[in-house]
Amino acid sequence: MSNLTPSEIVETLANISKEIDETTVELADLDEAQVRARQEYKRAYAESFLRTDGSMDVRRYTAELATSDLVLAYEIAEQRHRACVAHLKALRDRLEVGRSIGALVRLEWQA
Repeated sequence: MSNLTPSEIVETLANISKEIDETTVELADLDEAQVRARQEYKRAYAESFLRTDGSMDVRRYTAELATSDLVLAYEIAEQRHRACVAHLKALRDRLEVGRSIGALVRLEWQA
C-alpha cells in the first residue's frame, strides 16, 4: 500500500468492506451447515445405538462405525466455519490497517 492516493485507499477500503459483507453471509451459511451436520450425525448415532443389541460398549462402537462418515462431515463443517471466522477477522484487521494508512496519507497530502 505504498504511494497510494486517497482515492485508491478509499477504493481498497470499499473492496474490503464489500468482502466483509460477503464473508458474513458465507459465515451464516456455514454456521447453518455445521448445525445441520451435527444434528444429522447425532440422529444417526442414536438410531444406530438403539437398533443394536448387546452390551453398551458393543452398541457404542457399532454406532461409531455406522456414523464415521457423518462425524467426518461434521468435523469438516466445523473446520470450514472456523476458517471463515478467521478470514473475517483478517479482513477486519486489514480494514483497520487501511484506515490507519488512509489517515496518514491524508496528513501527507495536506502538507
